[in-house]
Amino acid sequence: MKKVTLLGSVLVAGALTFTGVNGHAAADDVEEEGAKTVWGEVLPSDADPDGDGWANTGFDVDWMSQEGQNRVADLSESKDNGELSQVEYNEAVAEVFKIEQELADGDVSESTGHPAEGHQDAGQMSTDVDRAHLADLALNSPDVLNAAPLQEEPYNYNFVYGDYGFHFSYDGTYWKWSYDELKPDFSEADLIYLAHNNPAMLNKYPAKAGKYDFKLYDDNYVYHFQSDGYEWTWVYEPK
Repeated sequence: MKKVTLLGSVLVAGALTFTGVNGHAAADDVEEEGAKTVWGEVLPSDADPDGDGWANTGFDVDWMSQEGQNRVADLSESKDNGELSQVEYNEAVAEVFKIEQELADGDVSESTGHPAEGHQDAGQMSTDVDRAHLADLALNSPDVLNAAPLQEEPYNYNFVYGDYGFHFSYDGTYWKWSYDELKPDFSEADLIYLAHNNPAMLNKYPAKAGKYDFKLYDDNYVYHFQSDGYEWTWVYEPK
């Protein structure tokens, strides 16, 4: 399974500013000589024995929002997997710190327009954001997606194209994208179980490949699964 997840950030003060994993973090703007930290402080130069400009020191994320903590955890995993250098990791974490500090200070308004969990209708995408184009960017030009969100307004796009399921979301502060090789078809028992116990899995993957429109039943509920081959929906309700 191939999966890529990248993130960026928006610093809100009337203007849109964005930084990807390979961008320049806030600490880069500090002109003082010394060793930068991810929280914006500059320490004496001897805190940087390897000479990369960053202090060799730990940091705490317990004060961050859960979203911020998750971003740092994702970055740490990418670094441990060799996908990010130490400097790239520090820059990205510093950007998360800056956003979270601004959120804590009230300088950044949390998005009130975050879409509900589900699958946004392709008709609501802008003309420049179509499935084929997004799939091509994810598979062939990840740096473009890492550079900025797809649009200024929050969004949550999930669709199937070819052999992959694609996921693009933005909550007004963070954006992320990923793609996964589609899993095998779920059994009927799997679908009923997931509807009650792991609905996120049904939001992430279609019930089966291609177009479908079918219902399942148990003693208490009716389950309806639909897909046009690109977007999919599912719902269950009491009999």
